[in-house]
Amino acid sequence: MTGSYIKIPFSIWKNNVNADSSDDFFSSPLWFFILIASCAVPYCYGAYAVSFGLCAAYMCVALVCTRNIMPSFAAFLFCSVAVIELHGITQGEIFGYAWVLIPVVPALIYHIVRFNRARPKYRPGKTVLPQAAVSVVLLIGGAGYLSAEQYFRIEPMYYVLFLGAALTGMTVLLESDLPDDGEYAASYLSATMMAIAALLLLMWLAAFLSDGNAGFPYRQWKNNAGNFMLLSVPLTLWRGSKARCGTLHAAFAVLQAFSVAASGSRGATLMMGIVLPSALAVYFFGLKGKRKLFESALFALFAVAVCAVLFADGARRLHGFFGEMDILDGHGREKLYAEGWKNFLQHPLFGVGLAYRNDDVYPLNDMAIFWYHSTPVQILASTGAIGFAAYAWQFLVRMKIAFKRNSFNIMALIGFLGFEGYSCVNTGDFTPLPFAVLAVFIFLVLERYTKTVKDGEESVVAHGKPNNKVEKT
Repeated sequence: MTGSYIKIPFSIWKNNVNADSSDDFFSSPLWFFILIASCAVPYCYGAYAVSFGLCAAYMCVALVCTRNIMPSFAAFLFCSVAVIELHGITQGEIFGYAWVLIPVVPALIYHIVRFNRARPKYRPGKTVLPQAAVSVVLLIGGAGYLSAEQYFRIEPMYYVLFLGAALTGMTVLLESDLPDDGEYAASYLSATMMAIAALLLLMWLAAFLSDGNAGFPYRQWKNNAGNFMLLSVPLTLWRGSKARCGTLHAAFAVLQAFSVAASGSRGATLMMGIVLPSALAVYFFGLKGKRKLFESALFALFAVAVCAVLFADGARRLHGFFGEMDILDGHGREKLYAEGWKNFLQHPLFGVGLAYRNDDVYPLNDMAIFWYHSTPVQILASTGAIGFAAYAWQFLVRMKIAFKRNSFNIMALIGFLGFEGYSCVNTGDFTPLPFAVLAVFIFLVLERYTKTVKDGEESVVAHGKPNNKVEKT
């Protein structure tokens, strides 16, 4: 047995970050610590642009130093969390952050050109064609209903492009520079999600202290935090199953789940009530011998203690807790769902498009689309039956990739289905940055992992950097 998949090699302390040692550095806990600190400290002072700029700079460094796309993708996710507080940002304020393109675009071009010779001949994976189909239906959504003036507004065009054509291009780039070593990729993705979860917990702590300890703080970004935690919890437990001290990972997963419940994100809490027990069941099933007995007993005692504290009044408090989880009550989603169904029935083939507006039902902020707060409703209303067919194809391909007999696939699938369940009452799938990109990336990693690991077999060999000599099957 080994410890963590990702470790700090001794060479990091004596070598500069260069082409030979960069993967060691970017795969070390120090890299993740820098990302977390660079977001957490500025957040305490409301300096969101500072953390955003720092993470963008780190992304540029990773793009320049290594073909391995995973470190720069991690920095990209941290960029999205850095500005998570700016949910009501105006169009002018968004363009105020466009300065980030000055370093990022040249770094990306340099990355593509410099490492071109190292790339094998590109062969599209299983997810590329369905994503391309989604791109097409987003482009033609609203055909016969929208005017040219409505269609070409900057707000809906951003969503059409970044959920469609731009995301397809990103899929190709991510797939081209994903390490051949699927075990490394799986471990790195898990470590990234754990780091994001740690940052969000620190942000909740900062918000708690800022509000003067007056109960758990309310923040509008609780829903985005819930999305991240739903994906992170199962991957945290997967890493724990491969580590010497899995108890700490299990405790960290439970802490993430409790933060979701305490935050007041109702849909995320309901889905976490399914995701956490399912992931724990997979985790404990994979343990062996004395460790399984010890950790099972320890967790059982912990669960009893928590239930005794939270539900001291027994059934009454438990019933009250779930009674407050009525997602529809008082939140206006009934109107949104009714509007979406009406739009689909009136325009069943192509829908009304992402440029649709109805301020009487749902007034839009700058750079927003008419969110129906449900992925199935959004697909039907915005892209019609043709869009539903394209998204169904994408979902089925993803399920085919995920259904393999290994614990990583099972854990990632549990998290993704939790995310999708929450997206049935939230905007998740139609949030281009970061969640649409993150969903694409997860299945690229799953596809690469199953090429490296035979069905039903998993290794526990530690990885400090990717082994790109693994033959593709």
